[in-house]
Amino acid sequence: MAGIFFYGTLCHAPLRALVLGEDATERLTPACLKDHAVVCAADESFPMIVAREGAEATGLLLANPTAEMVARMDYYEGGFGYQLGPVEVWTETGPVPAQMYLPPAEDSTRGEDWDIEAWANRWGPLTCLTAEEILLDMDKRPATEVAHRFGPLRARAQARLNARRSAPTTLRRRAIPDDIRLRRRNLVYSRFFSVEEYDFAHKKFSGDYGAELNRTAFISADAVTVLPYDPVRDRVLLIEQFRAGPYARGDAQPWMLEPIAGRIDGGEVPEQSARREAREEAGLELGDLHLVAEYYPTPGAKSEYLFAYIATADLPDDAAGIAGLETEGEDIRSHIVPLEQAMALVESGEINVGPLILLLLHLSRMRESLRGDS
Repeated sequence: MAGIFFYGTLCHAPLRALVLGEDATERLTPACLKDHAVVCAADESFPMIVAREGAEATGLLLANPTAEMVARMDYYEGGFGYQLGPVEVWTETGPVPAQMYLPPAEDSTRGEDWDIEAWANRWGPLTCLTAEEILLDMDKRPATEVAHRFGPLRARAQARLNARRSAPTTLRRRAIPDDIRLRRRNLVYSRFFSVEEYDFAHKKFSGDYGAELNRTAFISADAVTVLPYDPVRDRVLLIEQFRAGPYARGDAQPWMLEPIAGRIDGGEVPEQSARREAREEAGLELGDLHLVAEYYPTPGAKSEYLFAYIATADLPDDAAGIAGLETEGEDIRSHIVPLEQAMALVESGEINVGPLILLLLHLSRMRESLRGDS
């Protein structure tokens, strides 16, 4: 078949190797598509190709792609509606018939000219980790589902990037790569969350390897929790919403009092997520953010990792209300209560959500210093 012309993110060697399933460097030659330019899609992290008289969209031509390569690219690109179409590209030997993945429609919202080096520095690692998970699913679900799952996939990739910055190991064991021998990893389920199954053996405290274990983990994105506190009025904002976990447990009261919370999207830092979630869940603009802790709430079974904040905020009586994103099925009511009342709700057991308890207990320690700053 004709060669395939890459003009965008697949010009990034680590991503290309993941998508193709092999290092195909020897099959690649520089090429360009005349009268076209590669530009940033507005408000997105990916590029697009547009007609521009006199311009040249530079890229790479993949010669003689194998059936496996094409199948993998079709799956990766097809999830967003991209399909192979004929083009004529130029190499050092002249014009060559080729194919290129074309979008379903040209986007009229365009940004500046695309810079692959700047993209690779900002988005390369995240995109590679996202592609890795997309392609793990290739034999289990159709490509049409990729676009619907792309947000959660990128959020989980962001969590794996965050995990590369490990916490200290002054008391606990300091692990090295050979401490865990993974024999099998199986993606059992993957939609908004994922479930993965592992067969592995790990080194014991005796120094020997233990018997092989089978373990299953619930995979989710990293998340933030935020407790807004008004140091002038000495009051906090709590949110209330229905939660599936207590309902599944059989709890007769599945509406929970919680802090503001939400996942860290791909490309976000925790502080950005905290401020975004406060606007979405409570219509609230936060002041200073105070990091309380970073922690795994349920490390025996879940990958979830939380960044917990206390935030200063202006909380007049009319700050409470109904909010949430309908597109995410959120129905959230906020409450403005004195800090003493919130602590009484912890004592009575009405507040029974761990992240909120942690934040309130910490706020009780910080209270005087925050009030002194007000």
